[in-house]
Order: sequence, then C-alpha cells, then structure tokens
Amino acid sequence: MRNGIKRGAILAGLVLVLAGCAGQMRFPVSQEAQDALADQNINVVRITTDNIGQYRTPNYRSNRAKATNPPGNPSPYTYRVGPGDELRVMVWSDPERTQAAGTGGSDTERGIIVNEQGQFFYPFVGAVRASGRSTSQIRADLTDQLRNFISDPQVEVSVLRFNAHQATVTGVVGAPGPVTITNVPQRLLDVLNKAGMTADGDLSNVLVRRKGAAHNVNLKAFIDHGDTRQNPIILPGDVVNVPPMRDNKIFTFGEIATQEIALETDVPVSLTEVLAGVGGIDRIRADSRGIFVFRRTPMTPEGFDVFQFNLHSATALVLATDFKMAPLDIVFVTNDPITRWNDTVGALVTPLTGLLQVRSIVDSN
Repeated sequence: MRNGIKRGAILAGLVLVLAGCAGQMRFPVSQEAQDALADQNINVVRITTDNIGQYRTPNYRSNRAKATNPPGNPSPYTYRVGPGDELRVMVWSDPERTQAAGTGGSDTERGIIVNEQGQFFYPFVGAVRASGRSTSQIRADLTDQLRNFISDPQVEVSVLRFNAHQATVTGVVGAPGPVTITNVPQRLLDVLNKAGMTADGDLSNVLVRRKGAAHNVNLKAFIDHGDTRQNPIILPGDVVNVPPMRDNKIFTFGEIATQEIALETDVPVSLTEVLAGVGGIDRIRADSRGIFVFRRTPMTPEGFDVFQFNLHSATALVLATDFKMAPLDIVFVTNDPITRWNDTVGALVTPLTGLLQVRSIVDSN
C-alpha cells in the first residue's frame, strides 16, 4: 500500500510541474528557458542520434527493481512431512492378507498425527522422526526398525491429510490467504487460479518472497508466450503478492488525447506507438518541437528526467520509435507559440469586435 501511495504522489507531482509552467499546460522548448528549470531538479535531455543509445531502453521497471529473478524450481519436487500432518501407516507381514489389509478405508479414516516435535508414535518401535523427511524416508526407517519384530515387513506410508505447510497469497486477488502445500507440486498459476485472478492485478510483476529473498515473476509471459521459468513451483513459506495494475501505466497530456494506457512490461512500447495509439498530436495547436516524456527514476528521486523530441526532423521520428516507455511515464505535447498568441489575442479581440459591431449598428440608425 505504501508503494501505491508513493507512486500516486509522484504522478501528482509530474502533473503539477506541467500545469505550473504557465496558465495553460505548456513546457519551455528553448534551451535558455529550460536552463532556468535546473533549480527545480528538472533535467531536460534532448534526444539525438548521439545519445539515443543511452536512453533507448529504461534501466528500471519499478520500485521492485532490486528484487532478483524468478526462483528456481526444485528438481525433483519432494514433499517433506511436518508437524500437524496426518499419516497413514500400513504394515503387512502375511502375503495372503496383503490385499485384504490394503483395501477398505474411508474419508473419515483417522491417521497418525505428527506432533509438535516432528515425531509420531508407532507400536513396538516407539517415537519415529517424521518432520523434514519424505514418506519414502519414513517408510525405510520404519521398515528397518520393524524387522526386529516382524520378518520381512511390508510397509506403506502416505500423507492422509496435509496440515503442516502453507504458502500465502496477498494483493489483488479474489480470495487472499493461505494455500495448502501438498505432495502434488503447485505452480504459481495454479495457486493464483485458486485465489482468483482479477483484471486489476498486474500479472507481469508478481512478487514471490522466499527465504528472505524477493523474486519478480512475469506470469503473463508464461500465459502469453509459454515461458516456463515464469511459472515456478510454490514452496512452503512462500509469500506471493499480486500488485495493482496502476504501477504499469503511462499517461498522455497536452495537445494530444488525454489517456491512461496500460503498459505490459514483457512487450516494450515505443513513444511512436503511444503517439499513434492516441491519434497523434494536434497538428494545428501542438508545437512539434515540444514532445516530452517525463520520468522519475531511482536515480532522480528528488526531480525528473524530461526527454525532449523535436518532430520537425524526420530523424526524430526514428528516435521516437527507438525510445521505449517505462512505468508511470508521462507523455506531454506542449502547444504552439502561435496558438498561445491566438488564444490570448482572441480572448481580447472577440468581445471587442462584438462591441464594435453593435456600435456600428447604433450609429447607422
């Protein structure tokens, strides 16, 4: 929640910068006027063929950029018994009774519960360690100890009810809360399907916390493109957080259609695509020298980077195609000086013209 509030404040600050530059929303185009913005920690970068290589791709994604890559999948996956698990232990000593002993049972069958010390009691054997072991390991231990009492014992150990291990799902899902971990491996998509995925959740930036480490997982890349690395197995103790979509949006203002555009982190979007997607700039009112992208990054925590594109030049169109957008970017198109002059003069001349017309009619009578 704190991250969402902080990002909302950042966005509000960017809009205030644009609106505060003058009565109308505009931003200085000339080098001289931009130099005066240094005191406000606004760094204007004019994008050229010489520097586009530095800024072609955003070097961060979000405030979670410090997290590591998706966690690796255990191979093979093995369930480890823990306190609270209910075990079923079956022992046969007579081959003729094996089938009969193995049949039967019901949903209400009660098993042997692993206690808080991670052990369970079995007749003649005593305390048997179970916690942290697989059912195969428990079976081998029990078989070995029962040989003191039974000739060639046949032992089966399985988990009747899984109570020991859970993962937790938080964030923008239908039913946040604990998820039981069983001997059947559950991947991230399985877990989120159970919790209920929503349209407001950002599946391209799911956070999985495991043993003190944070891992970014782009589940959308698995859903859309089959990237299996982005659909890891969820293990006991994992915390899965689905953030809201608001972190992955960009915004357009000024002499351009005002819109809020969803940004998919696995599909880079260029400035040209954004401009085309909102219908382009206003050819009459816009100043094509003043196409700006406002961006706050971890390297500019107290101010903004402002990238300027001059679409008077055909080269700038190519540069805008190379320039990729980042979360919470603001695309702003300033208005043309002639338009500002016409708006100002028009506001004064129009009522004056009306007054002169009225006076002309009166004088003629």
